[in-house]
Amino acid sequence: MRNKLTLGLAVVVMSCLAYVGLAKKIEGGDDKLLRVLIIDGQNNHKWESTTPVMQDAFKSSGRYTVDVSTSPGKKGTEEEWGKWRPDFSKYDVVVSNYNGQMWPGEVRTAFVNFVKNGGGFVVVHAADNAFGMWPEYN
Repeated sequence: MRNKLTLGLAVVVMSCLAYVGLAKKIEGGDDKLLRVLIIDGQNNHKWESTTPVMQDAFKSSGRYTVDVSTSPGKKGTEEEWGKWRPDFSKYDVVVSNYNGQMWPGEVRTAFVNFVKNGGGFVVVHAADNAFGMWPEYN
């Protein structure tokens, strides 16, 4: 089972790599490394295992730098959520490995602005279920 999960995740990540790389090539991009932010912290699948696999896949391609922003957990306090503010503007693409509680309003606004201004967004597996009541996300 674990090998199937790893293989499936690798296929998804490699597809994402190809898409983002192709989009940059079409734009006439240079050889600079693309900046990736992986969002995780809550999911109905084992994000603690899948995020490192994605990180390794991105890094091993030689085309990306990768950071991870881990949200507070399901029992996160209001104070923890108040401190969690990913700076989307520092990245070319955000990869969501997150399926959990709604993000704080300030984070949602920053994310919407990131995408509206041309930032890339890739949803991985169960993260496609996140935020059913957030129109801009859907």
